[in-house]
Amino acid sequence: MKKIALVLVSILFISCNCTKETVAKETIKEVSYEQWVAGVQGGGSGINFMVELNKPLEEGTSLEKVQFKTYEAVFEKNSDLLYVTYIRTKVNQLKLYEEGSKEYGNEAPLPDFGLKPNQARLFFNENGKTKEVLIDNVIEKPLLAYPSMNKPKN
Repeated sequence: MKKIALVLVSILFISCNCTKETVAKETIKEVSYEQWVAGVQGGGSGINFMVELNKPLEEGTSLEKVQFKTYEAVFEKNSDLLYVTYIRTKVNQLKLYEEGSKEYGNEAPLPDFGLKPNQARLFFNENGKTKEVLIDNVIEKPLLAYPSMNKPKN
């Protein structure tokens, strides 16, 4: 009797774990990003990160944030099928000093989320519970190089 109960409980745990991730992965059509740089010094750079869905998320479910490379960002809902986040990246090097007063103005080191270069971790809020989905093949789109000035009219 104990063996049957153990098998049933094991099957229950395995099936629960599979459904929570596959439901979200079935909904996702494409996950991609494009890096951008400004055409002028000090104009900045960043990553536009996009999640395109096959169908709208169920009521009570929302796409909250992403961990990608060493960044974490909150999504904006562009439409029922498209979520986007805009990640600002820095070109300045971090300088660390032994004396604490010299540290003023420096930013903290970037976190390591343990992700491979083409992986991202998406966080969904499903009826008040946070669920994670690991995406293995994030598509890199061509770099957007914004010009420093408008093209002259001929």
